[in-house]
Amino acid sequence: MSGSADSGTADAVFGRLAAFRAEIKTLAWFGACGAPLGDAERALAQGYVAALGLGDLPVAAVPDWRQAEATIRRADWGREWWEAETAAEQALHRMGAARYGSAPLLKALTGITEEAVALRDHAVAALARAGISSEALAKVAGGAAGQACHQRALALLTEAPDHHAFVRKFRLFARGRWPLGVVARSCFVF
Repeated sequence: MSGSADSGTADAVFGRLAAFRAEIKTLAWFGACGAPLGDAERALAQGYVAALGLGDLPVAAVPDWRQAEATIRRADWGREWWEAETAAEQALHRMGAARYGSAPLLKALTGITEEAVALRDHAVAALARAGISSEALAKVAGGAAGQACHQRALALLTEAPDHHAFVRKFRLFARGRWPLGVVARSCFVF
């Protein structure tokens, strides 16, 4: 380790990261997309955007894959949301690099990325269950899920608190949802 984390702490964190990598394989990716949102999912979505510093935004449920595709293509997507996510990710990356060193951090994140490649296949299967064949939409959905895994891994490596935006975002994915982001000052969740 070329960073400042002591070996015992780093071993524990990397152990949790290994468990997370195994967890990725077990989740019902996109399995609840289109089902009505429950109170817990709405609370997670509201907490996610609040943790990004975007305030108390309404949560809008998306009923099907076609509407999800239309939502992600909208021109009025939230630039503030995108910039807040980018800034939060960069901050965690800097913290992780300072703690463990750039090379060990990259190696750990590469393992998560390798695991997350299969998430596109989960999107293909979910689309097929809905009677839709769209490689482009599957790629976007799988990419979004992979990005959530990457962000959750950064949160794990930096020991971010449970109320961190990326922890909450990942929990939505873990519940079989796809948080589509902020569009027209609403957080859309499929």
